Amino acid sequence: MPISPKKKAKENASLWSRLDPFTYVDRFLMPTLNPWNNEILSWVIYIVFSFIFAYALYSIFGFILQTASPLVIVVSGSMLPTMARGDVVILQGINGENVNAPEMVLDGIDVQNSSLRELADYEMQSQGIWKITFKANGQTILVPKQGNTDIIVYVSNYKGLEIIHRAVVKIRSDGDYFLLTKGDNNPSLDQDCGEVSELLFPDAPSIQTTTGKSCPSPYPVPLSDVKGKALFWVPWLGYVKLVLVDGLQTFFG
Repeated sequence: MPISPKKKAKENASLWSRLDPFTYVDRFLMPTLNPWNNEILSWVIYIVFSFIFAYALYSIFGFILQTASPLVIVVSGSMLPTMARGDVVILQGINGENVNAPEMVLDGIDVQNSSLRELADYEMQSQGIWKITFKANGQTILVPKQGNTDIIVYVSNYKGLEIIHRAVVKIRSDGDYFLLTKGDNNPSLDQDCGEVSELLFPDAPSIQTTTGKSCPSPYPVPLSDVKGKALFWVPWLGYVKLVLVDGLQTFFG
C-alpha cells in the first residue's frame, strides 16, 4: 500500500528533527541549563550553541576539504569579472602536484628569496598577455590576461592580507613549490614589484622589505603560504558580512 502524503510529510519532518542539533539541545540540555524556562536565558543558550555548531561544522568542512580555511569572502575587485566582492569561495587544500598552472623547474636557485626581476625578464605583450623568460634556462611562459588555471588564496606576509588571485606559473625548485600570481582584473603580476631590497632602517627592530612598486608579494609565493584553491564560489553571499564588518563604504569602495 502506498504511503499517504500526510504520513510521508510526517516522516520527513521526523528525519529533519533528528538531524537538527537544536533538537538535542531542547531535549537534553535545556531542562538542565534552564529549568525555569526563562526566555532570555533560552535565547542566550541558543546563541552560544549556534556558535559552537557553526565552528564544529566549519572544522568538519575543513577536514573534508583538507584545509584550515575552507571558506573565504572576496573583498576586492581584483578578480573581476571572474569573482566579485562579496562572493563566498569554497577552498580545497592543495599540494604542489595538483596546482593547475604552467610549471617551470629551477633547481639550485633560491626561489623563495629571489624577486621576479632576479628570476626572469618579463614584459606585457598586446591584449594584456605577459611574456616571462626565465634567466636560468631561457624558457618562456606566456600569461594571458584571464586564464583557466587555479585560483588560490595565499597569505601575503608583506601586506598582512589574504589574497585571492590566480596561480599563473608554478615553480619547482629542489622539490619545493612556489607560485607566481595575478588578479584577473589587475594589469600586472603580484610579483611585479620593481627593485626589491632588504634593508635595516634606523631604529627598526628587524630587516624590512622595500619595493620599487606597490605590490602584494615581493617574492614568489611558497606553497606553505597558500590556504587552498577555489573549488567553487557563490555570488554575493558574503556581502552581509562585508557590510557588517566594513560598513556601507563596501558598496561604494
